[in-house]
Amino acid sequence: MTWIFRLFTVLGFMISLAACSSRSVTPDTEELTVQREKPTNEKCVSLGSLTGTTLTTKGKEEEALADLKKSAAAKGGNYLWVKQYSETGTSVTGEIFDCP
Repeated sequence: MTWIFRLFTVLGFMISLAACSSRSVTPDTEELTVQREKPTNEKCVSLGSLTGTTLTTKGKEEEALADLKKSAAAKGGNYLWVKQYSETGTSVTGEIFDCP
């Protein structure tokens, strides 16, 4: 009887650990193509314009671009056309596309 109790205890513990795992809610930016040119594929559909910013006064272009990429991935696109950086480098604008 004791071994059955131990077995169920271990199984219950394993099931509860598995139930606690979850998928990441952070969008994946690895599959995003980032270019300075508009996509040439006519089947690409625009999902809208976006702006990436950095909140620090000494912000870098890389931080603003990272913010833009996160926003683009959250919209579900796979091609990001980077249009313009601000003069200070604290913001960047672009357009996200869904390309086949």
